[in-house]
Amino acid sequence: MNQLKALFRKAVLLSTIPFCVGTGFGNGLEENFHMLDQWVEVEKTISKERNDWEVEKRGLQDVIKVYEQELKLLVEKIEEAKEFTSAADSKRSEMLEAQDELRKIEAKLESVVAAQEARLLRIIERIPAPLRDEIAPLTRRIPLDASATTLSISQRLQSIVGVLTQIDKFNTAVEIAPEQREFEGNRVQVTTIYFGLGAAYYADRSGEHAGYGRSTEKGWQWVPDASIAADVLRLIDMYEGNTTQIEFVPMPVNINN
Repeated sequence: MNQLKALFRKAVLLSTIPFCVGTGFGNGLEENFHMLDQWVEVEKTISKERNDWEVEKRGLQDVIKVYEQELKLLVEKIEEAKEFTSAADSKRSEMLEAQDELRKIEAKLESVVAAQEARLLRIIERIPAPLRDEIAPLTRRIPLDASATTLSISQRLQSIVGVLTQIDKFNTAVEIAPEQREFEGNRVQVTTIYFGLGAAYYADRSGEHAGYGRSTEKGWQWVPDASIAADVLRLIDMYEGNTTQIEFVPMPVNINN
């Protein structure tokens, strides 16, 4: 740029010397040189500004590309978040519907369990004392008031199933139980043979006391009958294997409830 300025000034000087000598306009030449200097400085400034702008432009373009890439990633993440939110909302809706359905089922099951508990409490009153004592740990867990219990449905169901299982086991077998019964104010040790929940017979070893019983809505009712004492003792001996003589023994029974 300095060489260009020098050459340009020489050219102007050579072309204006005759004019200046002939006319005496030296001052005009100096003004031209001054204007030339200003013009060169302006061109230098423009060139520098242009170069600086190009550098800044490239920098801005690089920044824009980075921001565009980040924006693209953000848009993709937003779309993924929308899809995830939509799926989550759908899943939540399904879970709420399933929860409502479970609550309805639980309410129905609670009603059924409460009804079974009430029915079972009535049945327990009709079972014999040995069986009632055996299942006492389970029956104590059956609530008298279903609306006031803190037990879960599963716990209550376990108690119901446990009691029914023991009752069914007793009802399908022959059981021998030592018991005490009161006769004329005295308690006597007797042996009772239960044929399930259908009937039972008892006798003491002396053969002085005997009788039979059956289940009723008010519990087991016992009828004293000393006349069957020998037959009851024979039944007990045959069941316990105390005799090799096996025979049919007729016993009184009442099939009416």
